[in-house]
Amino acid sequence: MSRSPRPEADGAPGGPPAGGKLKDRVLADLAAANCQPLGRFGQNFMVDAQVLADLVGALGDIAGSRVLEVGPGTGILTTRLMDAGAAVLAVEIDRGLAAHLATTLVPRGLQLVVGDVLESKGRLHAAVRDFAAAGDWRLAANLPYDVAIPVLLECSALPRQPLAMVATVQWECGRRLCSRPGDDAWGASAAVLQAAGSPRMVRKIGRDSFHPRPNVDSAIVAWTPGRPLPDGFTTWCRAAFAYRRKVLPRAVMDLGHDRPTAEAACAAAGLDATRRLESLDAPELVALHARLVPTA
Repeated sequence: MSRSPRPEADGAPGGPPAGGKLKDRVLADLAAANCQPLGRFGQNFMVDAQVLADLVGALGDIAGSRVLEVGPGTGILTTRLMDAGAAVLAVEIDRGLAAHLATTLVPRGLQLVVGDVLESKGRLHAAVRDFAAAGDWRLAANLPYDVAIPVLLECSALPRQPLAMVATVQWECGRRLCSRPGDDAWGASAAVLQAAGSPRMVRKIGRDSFHPRPNVDSAIVAWTPGRPLPDGFTTWCRAAFAYRRKVLPRAVMDLGHDRPTAEAACAAAGLDATRRLESLDAPELVALHARLVPTA
């Protein structure tokens, strides 16, 4: 997907003359790169300057900050981040767009990685892990829908968590990540992200804010860190939610523990044994996990 910096700026790399609409600029950049939106990469390019301003604004003051961007596309958001004083590492899977960025923004100081941000479903690209380990960092991205949840969860679970994550995601994905126990959308993904920090919905985004126009609405979701996740919590939480509708001792037993262990863990975590697993919030799930996997 693609993003946007100051679309109205004169002389922006690859952009049309001042006064052109953002969509015109994106189309011109795609033509210059000899590229077109590719469905297999989930490319829907942002063409709404206000949405981009809201996305960057949700990051706070990023002057002097290190920012990871996933899927920079033609560099619309990238330029805005750099203009705000951020040092940007961008990961782009589309080689044609990466070649375009190499001529437009790499000379301005963009660090560019060509490849998939996910080495596997549960593992980030080595360059991203190295970037995060090197110092304070943030994530800003117009995320392709099919990688949004894995990217956000994996980034939040890194030993050095981002100071902030702000990303566009599918509306239903945003609802899920910001849901609470009792909501239909509440599940393992929300529990894991909320165990690591605090997500919030910044705003809803209409379909006309993208090119090509998607079939669903989108949202900007922001996240701030809380504490690093315990080892093994993500895998354990996903397994636990397979038994979400069962009362706690029975759910824990189905995870492979005997009844005395299950009942003792619930008591030690201060949890009423008559509750169902799906009623637990993120801190309660972390507490239960700690009693069952004390070495984690």
